[in-house]
Amino acid sequence: MIVRKTLFLWIVLLFGLQSLYATPLAEQFKQFGYVEICDKKHEEATFNSLYAKFDEFIELLQTTPVWAQKLYSAKERFIRSKDRNYYSTDFFGLYDESKREGRSQISFYYSTHFHEFIFSFYPEFKKVPEITRFFEACYEIQKPYGELFEEVTAELGLETIFSSKYGHPPILFKVMKYLPSYITPKPHYDGTAFSLFLNSTDDRSLLLSPYKSSFTVDDFYSPLRQNSILLIPGALLTEFSIYPTPHIVLQSGKIRYAAIAFAMRPNYTPQKTQYSPLPNFKP
Repeated sequence: MIVRKTLFLWIVLLFGLQSLYATPLAEQFKQFGYVEICDKKHEEATFNSLYAKFDEFIELLQTTPVWAQKLYSAKERFIRSKDRNYYSTDFFGLYDESKREGRSQISFYYSTHFHEFIFSFYPEFKKVPEITRFFEACYEIQKPYGELFEEVTAELGLETIFSSKYGHPPILFKVMKYLPSYITPKPHYDGTAFSLFLNSTDDRSLLLSPYKSSFTVDDFYSPLRQNSILLIPGALLTEFSIYPTPHIVLQSGKIRYAAIAFAMRPNYTPQKTQYSPLPNFKP
């Protein structure tokens, strides 16, 4: 009963705006580039705790190269496994670009299969609290959103895109830390079916635009939102005439964290599609 009530609440929150204005979900993506969802699954304190655990995890790997190397080896081994195909990507594990000029960011790509894989083949990770606490936090936060992605595809009539032996969407969960010197000159398109922006310590630095035949810097804006999450389409739905929403995170001059859930397509080879060029943003 609790699960049904939760799912019903999600449906109401997600499609209440659509029912009110009689606007199909695909049309909302076309007009605005996103759908805003009022989300009460996790309090702000939950994400603050996640980011604190992420910092502990980063410090461990930066100060203990042997653990960083083991994690890298685990990732390389995982992307050669069959479970990797479920996510149709090679992005897993830690990407430390903190010393890379112009990037200045650290990100971690988590999935439940990657989690299970490294703890099965590298049981020594279970003895390191900085690793286990961070992985467990990622697991708990991303867990509820499979149902949301399923409801979105049902509304769009695309239920089959997540079909697999696992019976649920492949979710890639990303935790980001942007350093004060972070800067990026151009927006980008996500190589996902959907991207769900769950939390950020600086919402206003995220700018997006609905897909167009051509773009200028003025097309990009920061959606006004409060206690909500944003859902945008990625680049894996163009065969259904749903085009990706370009977005950019602006430099803020301070440390910024973010958490995003990506819905991928199982065992899928992305089409080669040429999208509209994206404008350069001046620093």
